[in-house]
Amino acid sequence: MNITACIAAYFTGAGTTRTVTERFAAAIEAAGTPGRSVDITPHGADVPTFGPQDLAVFAVPSYGGRVPAPALERIARCEGHGTPAVLIVTFGNRAVDDTFLELADTVREHGFVPVALGAIVAHHSLMIDVAQGRPDESDLAAVDALAASTLERLTQALDAHTVELPDIPGNRPYRDFNGVPFRAQADAGACVRCGACAQQCPAAAINPAHPELTDADACITCMRCISVCPVGARSLSGGDALVAQRAAFAERLAPRVESYTIL
Repeated sequence: MNITACIAAYFTGAGTTRTVTERFAAAIEAAGTPGRSVDITPHGADVPTFGPQDLAVFAVPSYGGRVPAPALERIARCEGHGTPAVLIVTFGNRAVDDTFLELADTVREHGFVPVALGAIVAHHSLMIDVAQGRPDESDLAAVDALAASTLERLTQALDAHTVELPDIPGNRPYRDFNGVPFRAQADAGACVRCGACAQQCPAAAINPAHPELTDADACITCMRCISVCPVGARSLSGGDALVAQRAAFAERLAPRVESYTIL
């Protein structure tokens, strides 16, 4: 099978999934195949188009063992044509649970063929004491290896279905996850009303006319608005409860977990 281009669509909150996706695309380019990354995070973002000779990559963080709902909405607007797909999930040193299966079910419904998986540990965006400094060089080396192995297998295959993954880890029904009790909020006195947070929010939870206001019911606690605020005016609610939960989570997940791939 001749792969003519790699198109990598990613959903990211604090930016680590972007780092992993761009590393994968760069590894593909280094092997001689054009590669590009597309950020599908913001609400209303355009999604890329794919052809049968493209290598599609869908990269998402695992939220409570599931794919973030806005990411699924964007990915469900993509259309493949028997297009091979690599599924990449970043996770904060715990587990991916049903994220791969939910993602695979979605892309298969829209004409893509899962051929490889990569579970890459990344700094936990909410429980910030977990997996600090990751993805590190070991994690990124796993990304490089995933890119090289995927290209090699596809080059030797007649088509994507020849190397389709027969089993995807996960369970149906998918793990129940209703979010966390913490939400992004703005310090109205510090907010300069530049609108960067509203433009980047994946859930349209921030009023563009009054970005100091956040719809707590719509917010998915992805940390995107906090990471893009140029003056540090945004933070999480929760106070002492958030501090305590972060400490407990970090203690429970102290041992290092390694990234892994499935081909």
